[in-house]
Amino acid sequence: MGPRRTHRKSRNGCPQCKARRLKCDERHPCTNCVKHGIYCEFVAPTEPQDSTQATPASTVSPVAQSQPQPQSQALTQPHIYPPLQHPISNVGAPVNHHTNETQSGQKFDLLGILSESPPDPSLRAPEDWALDLELMHHYCTMTCNTLTVREDARYVWRVIMPIEGYANPYVMNGLLAIAALHRAFLAHTPHQKERYVNAAAYHITTGLKAFRELIALPLDPKNWQPVFCFAGMINVHLMGTPTRLGVSRWPAPISNVLDLFGSVKGLQALMEPFLHSIRKTQLAALVNSIYLIDPELIPSQAQIAQSLLPPNFWMQASQLRAFIHNYPFAPAVQPGQSSGDSETTSDPTDRRKEYINALDAFERASRCIELAGTKVEWGMVLIFAQTLSKTFHDDVESHEPAALVIMAYYCVLVHLVDDIWFTNGLGWQLMEDIESKISPEYREWLTWPKHWVFERRGYPLYVSKE
Repeated sequence: MGPRRTHRKSRNGCPQCKARRLKCDERHPCTNCVKHGIYCEFVAPTEPQDSTQATPASTVSPVAQSQPQPQSQALTQPHIYPPLQHPISNVGAPVNHHTNETQSGQKFDLLGILSESPPDPSLRAPEDWALDLELMHHYCTMTCNTLTVREDARYVWRVIMPIEGYANPYVMNGLLAIAALHRAFLAHTPHQKERYVNAAAYHITTGLKAFRELIALPLDPKNWQPVFCFAGMINVHLMGTPTRLGVSRWPAPISNVLDLFGSVKGLQALMEPFLHSIRKTQLAALVNSIYLIDPELIPSQAQIAQSLLPPNFWMQASQLRAFIHNYPFAPAVQPGQSSGDSETTSDPTDRRKEYINALDAFERASRCIELAGTKVEWGMVLIFAQTLSKTFHDDVESHEPAALVIMAYYCVLVHLVDDIWFTNGLGWQLMEDIESKISPEYREWLTWPKHWVFERRGYPLYVSKE
């Protein structure tokens, strides 16, 4: 029997570990608090501020100004985790950035799918101040709890987001737009639905006007947090496309999803300089509820065993990867160029690498979903979009069979969040659209994802009309 391992005794542990009679490792925050998802008073230290370049309090994010909460509020405050290098690159294998796309290329058409016109005054009535109060009450009592499943992240949506909204009107517009969409979704009459849809349109357009003016200039490290908050609201608003258009189904699921992907990539590029700082703020739970990249953040092996992924998921993912490796890619022709011009085409090998990069993104998203057990967040599904190349995006748009097969497998992930009010059945509607667009000789590759999206989730198996 070997010598006993030495043990360093200390009385400097965090109050939470002392109260629970646990050994604290004195990290900032400590491992025990991270593992159990509770607030730790050993918050991550922030960078010292340059006193010569102090920002007036009125221009600094209220969240950035806030201090660690007292111990008496430990059970209700958000958990703050140590900084991360990148919320994506730490999930599974490192991200392959071989495309070296420019930041403008990554953005695709940032926010182009939402109206750039000024708010329509006809959408507002003199008594709409009362409607805004109703929407804020609805947001704080109902909507905020529908946007996530983890309690620490709900705290951010319920408390931190409104605090940002008080100081930044465009953030408040974003909150009211989401609340109006939720009310429209729940409305019982066409008149009520129209009223709330109009309110949502007014607020998101008003918020976007100020948001566009703000991001036209370099973001200040001291006030980027409200921009991050509004970026998340834009994604919620886009995922509520059927509700905001006043229809019961997604109008064109493939195109709608590509619009959403474009926004996700654009906002990701916009926030890139500040991603490493998120876990030093009270917005940390929004990241930690999605990117389950650290073993310390995984609740337990028992929860992983409850994963909502199909039992044979990883075997099917391996077969999908083999399909892409053997797929006969043709050289891709750039838009507006002739296929005979060799200088305008991409090598099939390079094109295959773009698809392998897409598979890597698919598996990263899947891994986060697996680690989440039954607590799957809709943001986990969007991890897939964050590193997709322009080539893959264009191939999906042009209905390239290999791209559509990957998107069909992606429907298995999307369908896990189909019961959220703003996704509105996107998973099975996207699968329908893919089957109607894919070449008949490749439909056999849709058998497994269709089985899980339709039969195993309570929907009648969709039969193609062709």
